[in-house]
Amino acid sequence: MSSSTGEGGATAVIGADVGGTHTDVSVILGSRVERGKALTTYDDFSRGVLDAVAVAAARYDLTRDELLARTRVFVNGTTVVTNALIDLKGSPTGVLVTRGFGDTLRFAGGPRVAAIDDHLQVNAPDVVDREAIMETPERIDYAGAVVLPLDEDVVRAQVRELVEERGVEAIAVCFLSSFANPAHELRVAEIIGELHPDVFVTLSHRVAPLQGENRRFTTAVLNSFVQKAAAQYLTSVDAKLREAGLKGGLVFFQGLGGVMSLERAKELPLGLLGSGPAGGATGAATVAARMGLKNVLVGDMGGTSFEAGLLLDGDVTTSKNVQLGLLSTAVGQVDLVSIGAGGGSIAHVSERGVPQVGPESARSTPGPACYGRGGTEPTVTDAMVVMGFIDPDRYLGGAFEIDAGLARTALDERFGRRFGWSTDEAAAGVHDLVVVNMATTLREVSVDKGHDPRDFVFLAYGGTLPLFAVQIAERLAMETVIVPTNSSVFSAMGLLFADFVSRYDQTVNWDLAKLDGVDTVNAITERVVERAVADIVAEGFTADQVEVLRGGDFRFRGQAFELSMPLPDRPLSADDAPRLAADFFTLYERTYGEGTAWKYVPEQMLNATVVARGRAERPEIAAAPPAPRDPSEVEVGRRSVFLPSLREHREIPVYADERFTPGTQVSGPAIVDATDTTIYVPPNATARRDEHHNYILTITHGGQAR
Repeated sequence: MSSSTGEGGATAVIGADVGGTHTDVSVILGSRVERGKALTTYDDFSRGVLDAVAVAAARYDLTRDELLARTRVFVNGTTVVTNALIDLKGSPTGVLVTRGFGDTLRFAGGPRVAAIDDHLQVNAPDVVDREAIMETPERIDYAGAVVLPLDEDVVRAQVRELVEERGVEAIAVCFLSSFANPAHELRVAEIIGELHPDVFVTLSHRVAPLQGENRRFTTAVLNSFVQKAAAQYLTSVDAKLREAGLKGGLVFFQGLGGVMSLERAKELPLGLLGSGPAGGATGAATVAARMGLKNVLVGDMGGTSFEAGLLLDGDVTTSKNVQLGLLSTAVGQVDLVSIGAGGGSIAHVSERGVPQVGPESARSTPGPACYGRGGTEPTVTDAMVVMGFIDPDRYLGGAFEIDAGLARTALDERFGRRFGWSTDEAAAGVHDLVVVNMATTLREVSVDKGHDPRDFVFLAYGGTLPLFAVQIAERLAMETVIVPTNSSVFSAMGLLFADFVSRYDQTVNWDLAKLDGVDTVNAITERVVERAVADIVAEGFTADQVEVLRGGDFRFRGQAFELSMPLPDRPLSADDAPRLAADFFTLYERTYGEGTAWKYVPEQMLNATVVARGRAERPEIAAAPPAPRDPSEVEVGRRSVFLPSLREHREIPVYADERFTPGTQVSGPAIVDATDTTIYVPPNATARRDEHHNYILTITHGGQAR
């Protein structure tokens, strides 16, 4: 977006992230970036979105409707699909499955958890009523040949029973070898359309045309299961935004790290899974590129959870086959690890008498005890209010009143009386627990994957994480923390830098030793390329504007799992086979260790992957020239804070974010008050603001910087 016309005539782009506790909005209008934050409204999510837009609009001296009328693109990330799966509250769903495979969903691939106690080995949840799983006479073999024709009369009877007697609102069609030949699934979709055109239908070959029925069937079922919650949300947000004056485009963010249209989101609602955290990762990649950073650990702490991931060479890493609890899927997502560690995470005492934080959250309703909305359990937010880090009179800019007395009462009743702790000691204990939990998660995404966190910088964002970022980095011996501008709505900000993305995986089953199989691989892959490109063209791009990335999943013959590798942007040839085999051998030993590769076992390319990307117009944010101020010009007061590292109260300076100009630097201990987030600078750290208004916090270890 160009800002050459100035704010008076410029159009806006808006990103909105609906989180578990807060709904965040980031707006770029002309040369200015502003933000809005409101509580998430679970009875009608669109109301929270409009509330947050109104807060941002006021910063431009505009009404909510005036800002929406000037908006060119509105990008929305939502937790509605994630919530539906966490709560297992979705559409009544029926399943038509190949005869003899009705228990595939119950077997769930034989899920096991990493625990010795067999009592902890439980079945995967029944997403679908077992009486709503119908076995259909049909069979296609692995190569796509029809072994048993589809019995259409049985299909009609099964559809009538599912809809008219069992009351299902969605049907997943899961035939065994539809990845090789989808003819039977396509015909069933036609029959359902003839009998009950209002029933939502998911065909397994469309959401996951992959060998391996468990992941494919589960993905299809979950796509149908979440469709009602997603459709209600998508329709409501679209209608309410249009009523309020939005004339521009409305698109939705995918967990894969790109956007898609309203129509495509309704067809593939499972793609919205994890969209909010993925927005943060996209924004992190943008900041990393702007700052010239290659290796970055990212962390996002909001009101409900903490997500962690890493950028390697500046790129967001993605993962296939996301595991949802005990459910194996074929869903692809930005590679993040999530734990229940947010501002609303509840501090409690375990059955063994050990203090713990999370994973349960107070969310926005009833919220932390200090909200005064009926919550009585102490949360991380309550602890930070008690220690003095959060100013009760300026929470969310003073738009929301909080009661420090209620926070103290909750901590005393839960911990103080039981352990003989003072209120400050109880609050500091909650602080330390959540810091350890988050540091452990960062270790999981770095050390456990062979990366030394000391070689990374820590990009910390979200409404709550700047309070804890330096303490977390200290535990990993890291030296630099970056708190990006507009940290409290950073995931919403990241939505504004996303492209349109379409991704497909298709089983090809190529034994690299059989050179004549490459023609089949190319034929299948080119069909997938055409489909992916068509998706992006349907979003308004021309074919020559679409970037295509190819990849493949490889394994040794007989293995159950694969590793992914990039492929050249062209059809393969027989000459590529030896090189691909050698590259896979090297990748395998780099991943699992020297000597682990299966020598003398043929390599296979199991699946082809195609990602089509339409590059969206990027908003421009100009750098600001250095204008350092003396800290005394930035300071707005002092207040008593219980410092967790020292276990004592200190009067420390409070600096105003709006006065903190590029080049200004302060030393800890100090607080930077940014209205809807608070940045804590511990005694062993300094904070400096750069030309893009990011805060660079530098840590000294053992008296000197590492």
